[in-house]
Amino acid sequence: MEIKTEEQELVCAVCGEKSSQTVVVKYEPDTSVPDLDMRPGEPHRSYIKYWVSKCPHCGYCNSSIEIPSLFTKEYLQSANYNKYDDSLAGRFMKMSLVCEKNKIYEVALKACLYAAWAFDDEGNDEKAVECRRAAVRIFDSHRVLFSEKPDYVLLVADIMRRSGSFERVISDYKGRFLGSGLMMAIAAFEVELAEKGDSGCHRADEVRGVSVK
Repeated sequence: MEIKTEEQELVCAVCGEKSSQTVVVKYEPDTSVPDLDMRPGEPHRSYIKYWVSKCPHCGYCNSSIEIPSLFTKEYLQSANYNKYDDSLAGRFMKMSLVCEKNKIYEVALKACLYAAWAFDDEGNDEKAVECRRAAVRIFDSHRVLFSEKPDYVLLVADIMRRSGSFERVISDYKGRFLGSGLMMAIAAFEVELAEKGDSGCHRADEVRGVSVK
């Protein structure tokens, strides 16, 4: 057994309507070596489709439609929310918007990254870059919050590099202290890749001198 799902009837926190949703109820621990942006290898890599749910009645997208919101369902009818379609990537971008409205900025940032992964899988590099740049905008808008979270600071180095912001990776991360030797080694590797103009996907076990288990 790698993952077990079941259909559950959940009540939407925004509109109060019930709907059947696929919920992960059991999964095995991930032992794969992740990418530098922490995307796991298979089989967990394919579980991304279970990370976002949508209410069929009002369109609320989140990791669970039961998560309370700080806004009314009128926001879900706005042009800003509905500029994204109902593809997997589109639902993640909608999730990012509602998490921003709910002031859960860490999840909002990661939802943009998940959308980028979905576009990566489709081979749509242009759209993947757009999603990564949206994640960076969230980071920049809440720098004080993220400055206290070195794991996010490091994550954004990869997001920037994958979106082609090589000069910023070099200026922001070269020689930067990030709290541990491991994190500094990864940051140095990100800088090295940026100096080569490399925007490709790399795994954590490519970092020299770092053992990833």
